[in-house]
Amino acid sequence: MIDSEAFLRQEVESASPARLRWLLLQKAHGLSIVVRDMWKNGKAADAKQWVILIQDIFTELLEGIVDPKHELAKQQSDLFIFLNRLLVLADQDQDFHSMDSLTEILQIEKDTWEMLSRRFTAGTSEIPTGQFDSEFSGLNLEA
Repeated sequence: MIDSEAFLRQEVESASPARLRWLLLQKAHGLSIVVRDMWKNGKAADAKQWVILIQDIFTELLEGIVDPKHELAKQQSDLFIFLNRLLVLADQDQDFHSMDSLTEILQIEKDTWEMLSRRFTAGTSEIPTGQFDSEFSGLNLEA
């Protein structure tokens, strides 16, 4: 039997910074869908724990930006601040439209980082150094 926690831990420990960001974005994206489905099924109170985890992921992504003066880093900061505000507003009113927008933006961001991660792994592109870092400070990535 495969130990999924050990597998995930090994994947995180050996991943590039781009891959780490992709893993976080993938989790946030999936959880945004879970939250929407829970709202739809009348389980808004249960959805709160996943909203909080999405916020934790956004915080982790923001903390990974180590050079906020760099234009790309500033754009990333602005994006995650915007997404966090959108999440808070969506959660307050169980706004399906806002949650759909959040999910769509996360999908685009996730796809972008997946492509960058693949290019980096294939050795065809270099990731700009000093702009992003992630420690995965204890986030539980299992939902």
